[in-house]
Amino acid sequence: MRYPTSLSPRLLPILGLVLLLLPGCYSRSDIKQEQETAVEMTDVLPGGSKQKAAAAAAAAPAATQPLQRVNVLLEVSGSMEGFMPKTAANGQNTRFQQQVAQFLSEVNRTPTVQQKSFFLLKEKPYAESYAALSGTVRAGIRQPAKSTDVPAVLDTLMTRYYQPGTVNVLISDFIYSPKNAGAIPYIKTDITDALQRNGAQADLAVSVYGFTSDFRGTYYPALVATGKKANCCDTDIPYYYWVIGPSNAVRQFDAALLTDEAARQAHFGVVYPRPAYSVLDKFENQGSWYYGDAGASKRAADSYRVVSISEASAQQPVEFVVGLDLQNLPAQYRELAYLQQNLKVQTVDTDAKLAGVTAATAQTRGSSSPQSRFTHFAKIRLTKVPPASRPLVLKLQNQRPAWVAQWTTKNDAVPAAKTFALSSLLDGLQASVGSRPTVFELPLTLQPAR
Repeated sequence: MRYPTSLSPRLLPILGLVLLLLPGCYSRSDIKQEQETAVEMTDVLPGGSKQKAAAAAAAAPAATQPLQRVNVLLEVSGSMEGFMPKTAANGQNTRFQQQVAQFLSEVNRTPTVQQKSFFLLKEKPYAESYAALSGTVRAGIRQPAKSTDVPAVLDTLMTRYYQPGTVNVLISDFIYSPKNAGAIPYIKTDITDALQRNGAQADLAVSVYGFTSDFRGTYYPALVATGKKANCCDTDIPYYYWVIGPSNAVRQFDAALLTDEAARQAHFGVVYPRPAYSVLDKFENQGSWYYGDAGASKRAADSYRVVSISEASAQQPVEFVVGLDLQNLPAQYRELAYLQQNLKVQTVDTDAKLAGVTAATAQTRGSSSPQSRFTHFAKIRLTKVPPASRPLVLKLQNQRPAWVAQWTTKNDAVPAAKTFALSSLLDGLQASVGSRPTVFELPLTLQPAR
């Protein structure tokens, strides 16, 4: 058979019209299926199109404004003297002195923040140089304040120091001891009022870091009637950093300067970019399924989002693993126990469930396969093929960590590694920030094989 080497001029207009009418490389069934998928992704899950819009916003990188300033405020009331005792004859110091001195040095040297300011916190903040504040930590408090009122301190921070691109780090034992014992039932309300005194801040965020230290001095309980205790203590006493500022500034500061995984953490109002994730087809998978992404063979090996299922049943279940790169999240959200309890699957028209969460091992990190790029792995199991394309979302719920309740006491008369009414303090803090029920949401698609 002979093939023409050129088209007849009479056919060119017809060909042009045909090309204009062709919708890319899709058939009508492809177009119909894509339209159906779009409707399902926006409308089937709770929240509908708003949920999709929120997910898209989370995926987009946050507008990164450089950190303009950090204000570090160190409480120097009498209850803090035991953390910063005068240097002993043998040169012994406390873990507080070692840790806080190192932190101040890192803040002073970091290029992440343009301006650094340091304050002694008494009845109000008093500006100090880095050298003077570090010297107080090392050598002890010279003139301790009589008392520091937590709500008043927070009120001052919000009215005088809360600015875009600025974080305020408050170092304190956070012993709330109101002069009037009748105010104790209103701790949550007092903290909320103090943080909102300057008007509601839509982007307010607070990261709380908890530490313990040996303590050599006079112990002042919140319940004044129980009496102070000299020459204390035989047990460790807690102290905290509260990092307060706009969400983006707090997130940047945390990532740059507070990466100590030994610290207890709780984060309120901080928004994190969506982590990298992908379905992995050659890692602990089971059953009959394959990548359903358009142009799957040409995609990067760490960006698959669609699972096409050939068959699934109770006798022949499908299992696939989603790799998660959580290295840019705080340690609290990378803890395996936290993930196992709070990572959830949401879907419709399938019985997909989370079958387990594991952390990367030396073997996965050293692999030449795509799993080497991820810090954690979520295995999903299902026995029911969806009738059409259906959304599946992996969500990490934002829950208060268990240590907060463990470190809380209603009576601090006996020294212990607990803080009076800590849960109530954080209740007030949480009520002051925007609701963040999830840390991240990772959308995937399940569909029947074509």
